[in-house]
Amino acid sequence: MKLSYKITPLAASILFATGCATMSEEECRLADWQALGYEDGAAGRGLDYMQKRRQTCAKYHVQINTHTYRSGRNEGLQIYCTEIHGFAEGRAGEIYNGVCPANLEGHFLQGYNTGRAIFMTLSAVQSLEATIHDLELERESLLEDLTEKGALLIADEATREERIHLLAEIARLKTRHTELGIDIDNLTFELTQRQAEYQAVLSRSPYHP
Repeated sequence: MKLSYKITPLAASILFATGCATMSEEECRLADWQALGYEDGAAGRGLDYMQKRRQTCAKYHVQINTHTYRSGRNEGLQIYCTEIHGFAEGRAGEIYNGVCPANLEGHFLQGYNTGRAIFMTLSAVQSLEATIHDLELERESLLEDLTEKGALLIADEATREERIHLLAEIARLKTRHTELGIDIDNLTFELTQRQAEYQAVLSRSPYHP
């Protein structure tokens, strides 16, 4: 479907200035409501955005033209509510607010759900990778502490009480070091599974990830 709606230079300048629902008095008075509706629709914004614009402009005693706004928004939704755009939204982890009309929503959701599955599996992979990295850093720090306390333990000036304390600390650090190793091994195994799931989801996607 090819849209005939074109944004004039003046409308473009207003669009740029009013990308959010908060508008100045000048923006309210100069607003091209069809252009703003088109922008909001193409961005997948709900009708609550129109209400916010209405409330903002009412402060300056300016009424929005709801008819032209809705007309522009409906055209904008034709851009937003496509299967490939749904995929892009899901892939980016965006939340779908149910804005698509019934005749377009099925195609949008088909793409969105595919993209969302990729986003979720990749997020799981990245979360595990970050956790493993943190545990490995902790393990490296423990090794440094063990080396330091080992040197103190054999120092000639260490008292009996200090050696007893150091031995207890060394035992605790060794136990934690072993626990970390087990945790890292378990998480690495889980990571391998999640990576396989991610690749499987990618392979089933009809879109380029």
